[in-house]
Amino acid sequence: MTRRSRRRLGCAEMYFYWTADCRKPRRLKAPDGGELLQAASGERHSLLLLSNHRVYSCGDNSLGQLGQKRKQNTERPEQVQSLATLHVDLVSCGKEHSIAVSHKGRVFAWGAGSNGQLGIGECKDINLMPTKIEFPDDIKIIQVSCGHYHSLALSEDGQVFSWGSNSQGQLGLGKNFSSQASPQKVKSLEGIPLAQVAAGGTHSFALSLTGTSFGWGSNSVGQLALSGEKAKVKIHKPYSIGALKSLGVVYISCGYEHTAVLTQDEKVFTFGDSSGQLQHSPQSERRGPQLVEGIDGPVSMIECGSYHTLAYVYTTGQVVSIGHGPSLTSNLTHQEAPAENSGVTCLLSAKDLVNIQVKDIFAGTFANFATTHRVSDPRSTSVSMKILPEINRINQSLVQKWIAAKRKKEREEAEREIKTIFSSSACLTASFLKKRDPVEKNFIDVDLKMARDVFKKLAEVPWISSLIITCLQNKIIKELPYNSLHQDALLVFLLLPECPMMQDPRNFWETLTVEFAKAIYKMNTESFEFLQKCWKSLDISSLSALVQMLKNTIITAISQLRHPDLMTQDQPSLKVLLEVMKRVHKVNHRLPTSTFIINELSAILNFIVEEKKLFLKYTNQLPSKSSGLVVLSDFLFGFDLPYKLRLMQWDLRAKLRSDTMAPQGSMRPELLTLRVRRSHLVEDALRQLGQAENSDLRKPLTVEFINEVSAKSAGVSSEFFHYVFEEMTDPKYGMFVYPEKSSKMWFPVNPKFEKKRYFLFGILCGLSLSNLKVAKLPFPLALYKKLLKKKTTLEDLKELSFPLGKSLQEVLNCKAGDVEELYIYFSIHWDQEDVDLIPNGISEPVNQTNRQQYVSKCVDYIFNTSVKTSYEEFHRGFYTVCNQDIIRQFHPEELMKAIIGNADCDWEQFENNSLYEEEYHKAHPTILLFWKAFHELTSDEKKKFLLFLTGCDRFHIEGLQFDGIRFRCPQTFSEEDNPRSLTCHNILDLPKYSTMGRMKEALQVIINNNKGFASWT
Repeated sequence: MTRRSRRRLGCAEMYFYWTADCRKPRRLKAPDGGELLQAASGERHSLLLLSNHRVYSCGDNSLGQLGQKRKQNTERPEQVQSLATLHVDLVSCGKEHSIAVSHKGRVFAWGAGSNGQLGIGECKDINLMPTKIEFPDDIKIIQVSCGHYHSLALSEDGQVFSWGSNSQGQLGLGKNFSSQASPQKVKSLEGIPLAQVAAGGTHSFALSLTGTSFGWGSNSVGQLALSGEKAKVKIHKPYSIGALKSLGVVYISCGYEHTAVLTQDEKVFTFGDSSGQLQHSPQSERRGPQLVEGIDGPVSMIECGSYHTLAYVYTTGQVVSIGHGPSLTSNLTHQEAPAENSGVTCLLSAKDLVNIQVKDIFAGTFANFATTHRVSDPRSTSVSMKILPEINRINQSLVQKWIAAKRKKEREEAEREIKTIFSSSACLTASFLKKRDPVEKNFIDVDLKMARDVFKKLAEVPWISSLIITCLQNKIIKELPYNSLHQDALLVFLLLPECPMMQDPRNFWETLTVEFAKAIYKMNTESFEFLQKCWKSLDISSLSALVQMLKNTIITAISQLRHPDLMTQDQPSLKVLLEVMKRVHKVNHRLPTSTFIINELSAILNFIVEEKKLFLKYTNQLPSKSSGLVVLSDFLFGFDLPYKLRLMQWDLRAKLRSDTMAPQGSMRPELLTLRVRRSHLVEDALRQLGQAENSDLRKPLTVEFINEVSAKSAGVSSEFFHYVFEEMTDPKYGMFVYPEKSSKMWFPVNPKFEKKRYFLFGILCGLSLSNLKVAKLPFPLALYKKLLKKKTTLEDLKELSFPLGKSLQEVLNCKAGDVEELYIYFSIHWDQEDVDLIPNGISEPVNQTNRQQYVSKCVDYIFNTSVKTSYEEFHRGFYTVCNQDIIRQFHPEELMKAIIGNADCDWEQFENNSLYEEEYHKAHPTILLFWKAFHELTSDEKKKFLLFLTGCDRFHIEGLQFDGIRFRCPQTFSEEDNPRSLTCHNILDLPKYSTMGRMKEALQVIINNNKGFASWT
């Protein structure tokens, strides 16, 4: 049945009232011919709120709980005269104290106050007259709930206040707080969009609009739904009750030592003292939430008395009592639980409700009330529900009203509403909560698209935009709940980046985004892990909004640095912004990496400044993490690949200098020199690398081919890496396996070389990267993922062995029932071996249910299990040279490109990049002949020419090195001479050939004789 808000269908002058001694309900008329709107009962007194919003009281007045200026008891309701001029909306009773809330949100209390439960600033045993409770900023209160000796209040902006006894932690303020005589903010609930507060004997609850229940105070008999041997008996701060989250709670009510909750599917669960107030199955003795059995139909309202629970079954019209509580004449103490019948008893039945319907129910220790209204149509499907005042929130009609506000009164009202909502994280979050769905479990409970659309509309109205900026700056940003233990409070961190006003540029150093980033930076681990989890789940538009907000503010921060030298000083705001951007970048898997590149960072990059900071870092002289000194190599995500590699080299130099403790500006660090024979290249190189100290491996590398050119040329080391990798990756060498002809290579299952050789191969790869030398290494992307601790996938396997990857993909794509017909088992044939993927896998068939597991096992075996030893040695060797902290800021694709360069050469661009010296120029006849002949070469021939020119057959990444030819025209050369190259500078000494035939002949000579160096004089 669809639930609807209650509606009046006629005048209702009658209400029902019954007590423990007289269980038959009595029909009564409200005083002065009015209608009863609300009732509240303490242990021996009651308050009645009528339709004229006047308050009446009756019962025991020994402690002034009736508010009648005298201590005399009264059996008949009498008006509380001191409240006669107020428009009262709410009343609530504690054991012996009373509270009323006016339409304007002012709160008044009277009665017993020895424990501070009146909240009037002092502990008075008796307070006969209603006294106003003072709240901070005179905030409007919309809900109150009285416990036995404490009270709770919820304000329109979502704040919770508590006061009174704190003997069991029921105020939610923490262990170090005693009883409080004035309202105290429950800080642990800040930012949470709350729907309700409820106070019990010595325990308290709050319910959020997302359905999360928070409990605190006494759990001595399980009244907080915390069960088990390790459950605490007392909770001093609000605690998210996991046992209630899955129930879909929509309403909570508390008794003295028990609690009842109503769920979305209209069931009642109770927990706590089970001696009289609860009705569970006989075998259930647990203290966790238990379904109340024996209620004949769905329930739309519940209310707890001290020792019983009322429930309204709307399909039958019955009001039932779960547990009967004590006798009215008994001399009850709270240490004695009632021992009467605890069954489900019908208090109001259909025969009591002819042509009328229950509108609301109220329960106390001894007295119960039910208000009614007449129904003209017995077939009416309206459902009576508890309608609680809600905290302020944005809706579409409110937005339109604000935008349309022109007159002074309209503008003033709009301003007040905007200030309330945009000064409260709770209200802002409540405004965009998704509808609670019992089936779909929303991970991100706020509708970010709706928020984006609303914020955009409001940003277009100047006065609204300006007011929102002021509110955010003065309240929300300053009070962001960054250390909240409750996920509901952290949702505001997802909403704010959708707001254009967050990027107000008027005063950078107090900008909203800077303060927003500082709050994230200060988050505790648990809070940040939740936010990080949310970031991973954001759609592209929301993630992009967050990144763009941070990026724009970082650019603004950089623009404030009028000179790069200022980077030697603390820049705390810039550092915090970069740290938060780094965290977002770490979880990003949707936006292109280029989204995070901040070109302005490169503009403030200064080698001397950065190396100095890195040197201080490695010599432990850098200020603590709390300082604002920005070390740019900590934020490589903001740089493109060429700058990342430069920073990597600077980092290596600083580390090397710190190892030797050389002062800044000293002579260039000594070199790592390899002297190798071309005929024994691998043998000589590995022997010397195996003998080198780890610190030596971080030195700049030079290579000397014995009997050839001296070790000063950078082109020599380029050729060294080209040929050493060419030999070691040759299938005939046998160090790596190639699953298919022309496929990528991988580590073998059973290596024929000792594991040290893989360690040394890793060192070679690290040296090529650290010295910015590229070479052909036909590994798949999977290798670079593993180096960066990224998970390998089926797509990576397709790159290594397309036939195998394709067959596994077909297993995943099979229709239901077809997998079994493939007769596949949990084993794999790889690298000439048959291996079980699980114990006795050859006997375990692959089916529809386990096929994903099978494919994952295959991928894991090939990339991880089968190569564990040899890969780990390679990994160790690579990071013996390279700094893991730096390299792991690369993306797999970037690292791959940095190591293997660009094999797909753009020869047209190569020509355009070229430079001409001396008498040569672009239109010179010899140059025209050269380019015509060059472009007629095959692709392989062009690469051989490149090897002759640079020592490498491929280009490095664009922007890192010069990709072109520097043509020179030696005066001593004749047409009979062949061209000569200086590989370290891409210089080609080209004789002035006059014919195409000679030009082609010369090119063939150099591309077929490109190996080896000779000394030029």
